[in-house]
Order: sequence, then C-alpha cells, then structure tokens
Amino acid sequence: MKLIPIVAALRARCPRFENRIGGAAQFKAIPESGKMKLPAAYVVPAEDVVGEQRSQTDYWQDLTEGFSVIVVLSNERDEKGQWASYDAVHDVRAEVWKALLGWEPDSQAHEINYAGGMLLDLNRYELYYQFDFTVKYEITEEDTRQQDDLDALDELKTISIDVDFIEPGNGPDGIIEHHTEINFSE
Repeated sequence: MKLIPIVAALRARCPRFENRIGGAAQFKAIPESGKMKLPAAYVVPAEDVVGEQRSQTDYWQDLTEGFSVIVVLSNERDEKGQWASYDAVHDVRAEVWKALLGWEPDSQAHEINYAGGMLLDLNRYELYYQFDFTVKYEITEEDTRQQDDLDALDELKTISIDVDFIEPGNGPDGIIEHHTEINFSE
C-alpha cells in the first residue's frame, strides 16, 4: 500500500497538525530524525497478514496490509498543572478517524479500518501514541508470475486426443483405437 496518499489525506483533514505530518520508515527513526514542531504525526508501514492461497487453478489469497499513524503531542502541563495530552489523544483520534476510516485510497483495496491504538512513550515533554489501521486486498493471478508465464505461452491452436479403450477387467491395453485432433482457427 502506498502511504503518500495517507499522508496527504491527514494533511488535508487534520488541521491541528498544521501540515506537520510525514512518513517514517520505522518508529525508531523518529526521535533521531529532525523533529517537527508539536503536535506532529508520522505515517509508518506495519505488518502484512495473509490468508491461505485458496485456488487450485490460479491464484487467490487475502492480504491485510497495515499502517500506523504515530502522533507526538506536547506533554507539558497546562495552566492548571495537569497533563493535557491524555485528553488530546481522544481529540486527535477523532480527527484521524474522520480523515481515514471508510476511505478506499486504492481502487484494488477495501476501505480503511481501525485496528486499535496504544501508548508508545511518555515523558514530561512528549506523548507518543500509535493508531493502527488495516486495508484488505485480494491477491489474484494478475499480481503473480503465474499470469505472466501463461500470457507468454503460444496461442492454443490444436488439441490432439488419443483414446485407448478399456477392456473390461483388464484396463487399457496400450493400443490406441481412436485419434482425433481439434484445430482452432483464428
């Protein structure tokens, strides 16, 4: 799944971040990279989960791709001396949901679904919270090498059929009693 459309949707629909939404190859890289002014969000790839290959003649398999939106909020005390970031997580989640849930960013995929969230880190300055999402796809023969190999085959022009009649109780005797060919014309 391409994550650039996800970043664009969040930038367009989550005004609290003031376009401070980027991608990151992995969460670990965020603290070491140049931090954006808070609040900020990062879209990162997550786990892919696949089902069994369900076809005996071609290819058909379910794929659930995951991605996460990691938000970084200020955890400094407000004027009452309280940690305001806990309540802000609830408000941020509502914005992120409005931007993503039910949207189909790829014509080959189903809609985006929420898969949960969790606190990643908390210190006196910042709160890191991760919102997880999934998108379901179907992998078909069009996505595989198998289809490319089939497309590379020559056009079927002739089918040859040899028939060896079965003798009752003895099975086939190895002598071809009938032969036919079917030719396909273009």
